[in-house]
Amino acid sequence: MKVKNMTEMEQRIKMRHAFAMSSLARMFTPNRITYEMRDLCHEWSKIEEQPPQGDLYLVDRYFLELWKERNETRN
Repeated sequence: MKVKNMTEMEQRIKMRHAFAMSSLARMFTPNRITYEMRDLCHEWSKIEEQPPQGDLYLVDRYFLELWKERNETRN
């Protein structure tokens, strides 16, 4: 198992955050991204769960479902 230093971890988190944000931006357009959506991306970027691979539709669907789940649990 490879040990990552703090800089590598921070870079990985930034890249995952940008990946999640790009998915939400495709679905909702960049100017409609809310603070709550940014927070979801931030939280997701720190976990080890992987989104579907290959098709952007599946990736976008994955983040849309996360967004819906989050809104259901908070309402």
